[in-house]
This record gives sequence, C-alpha cells and structure tokens, in this order.
Amino acid sequence: MLGLRINEIEVTPAKPARTHRFLKGPIPWMAVCTAASLPGQALAVFLAIHHRVALTGNPSVTIPKHLLAELGVSRDAKARALRSLQEASLITVERANGRSARIKMTLP
Repeated sequence: MLGLRINEIEVTPAKPARTHRFLKGPIPWMAVCTAASLPGQALAVFLAIHHRVALTGNPSVTIPKHLLAELGVSRDAKARALRSLQEASLITVERANGRSARIKMTLP
C-alpha cells in the first residue's frame, strides 16, 4: 500500500424520517363533539379527514385504505361514517363512479 488515507464523511439525512403519525391542530372542539356523538366510527373517520387535509394542505381529500386500516375502519364503516358526517354538516362528499370519494370539511 502507498499509505493513502481515505477520509470518511458522515452522512445524515436532511430530513429525519417520520416514524409516527401526528394530528395537527387546531380542531374546533364543537366539531369533535358533534362527530363523537355520531354512531359507529364517525369520529375516527372525521379525524382521518382532518389529518389528510392538514397533511396535504388541500381542502378536498380522499382517505387512503391504509390510513383507515390503521384506525380499524372497514370500507362499509367508512361509507356509513361519511353519510353521518355529511348529514351533520361537518363535511361535503363528492362521489363519482369508479373513483374514491372526495371529501371537503365544512368547518367554520
């Protein structure tokens, strides 16, 4: 060997990978109370919608299957919850055949 020394450079990711989800506020307390008073898993679906809106910055979102699976919400429970939340005037839902429902929160 010629005695060459190779310097090692420590590399760290620019952004640490997130390992846990979070819920960003503020969330109007009356909306939480209204969703909590609805049947089934309406509160869990409401919180998932709020999470997606806060995460994407888009007022109109879809809810991915994996997010609902983390909350233990089935496809049928999601449909019932969306109906309940819409009847309670917390959200509006835009449905199209063959597409995921687009959901918009109607909070003050």
